[in-house]
Amino acid sequence: MSGEGGQPRFDRAAVLGIGLIGASFALAVRRAGLVGETVGVARRESTRQAAERVGAADRTTPDPREAARDADLVYLAAPVGALGPMLESIANVLPEGCLVTDAGSVKGPVCAAAERVLPPSVAFVGGHPMAGSERSGPEVADAGLFAGHTYFLVPTARGGDEAVGRLERVVEAIGARPAILAADEHDRILAATSHLPHALASSLALAVARLVPDPEARARFSAGGLRDTTRIAASPPELWRDIFLANAEALAGACRLTMELLEDLVRAAEGGDAEALMEMLSRAQAARLDLSSDAAEGPGR
Repeated sequence: MSGEGGQPRFDRAAVLGIGLIGASFALAVRRAGLVGETVGVARRESTRQAAERVGAADRTTPDPREAARDADLVYLAAPVGALGPMLESIANVLPEGCLVTDAGSVKGPVCAAAERVLPPSVAFVGGHPMAGSERSGPEVADAGLFAGHTYFLVPTARGGDEAVGRLERVVEAIGARPAILAADEHDRILAATSHLPHALASSLALAVARLVPDPEARARFSAGGLRDTTRIAASPPELWRDIFLANAEALAGACRLTMELLEDLVRAAEGGDAEALMEMLSRAQAARLDLSSDAAEGPGR
């Protein structure tokens, strides 16, 4: 059904995986007046209690099928590796006209699963909010988490222009900037802009731990640069394990290119080639400054 100003309104939203992202989405759509009842799903009782306590869910359950039954909006915020099995488990209880979306940062596998298992009476649009934190859990959820950030929407054979338009209005209502991309293009870009940085942060943290084995010495003698560049390595490892596996081919290409560039830098340093080093560092500086330009305020984030 529709609300004021043509915005979609949903009588019941089911949030499957009501951690940081799921709970933040629930709070955001509630603040925007887009939902009536919200049912949250989490395996742990402590997570369910926290979601209710912060107001992200009116009620909770450990059973995704129970939550999805009779929901007209289903939001999947589980780890990437769990999305396909979750879609399969709820497919036969979803009511006609239900809009289903997800928040996974790899789109190819989940969109393919939706097209394979969901009935034609249900719409699926892939989603990926470019927002988050190294912290987790509904306790740190924030209704403003998505405001000002790019929110990718991916059309599928189960969700074309009409479904994308409905979800686009939801995304705009919670303050995010929708960007519509095909699944393969999304995964190629995100391999470079999101997955590669996490792989590098994790590798750097491991390298420093090996080079400086004493944890007290690492903490005492680490400058802001190391803390800044390894911050995201503190994110939940299960989450990133699944992301790396789901987008392995695109990530591998991005990592190999990075290793080639690092080898170029090492050769220039070992060979005393100040001119080559200056050229590489200057190009890197310009590329980094591009991220702070007006162009970075557009859909690419």
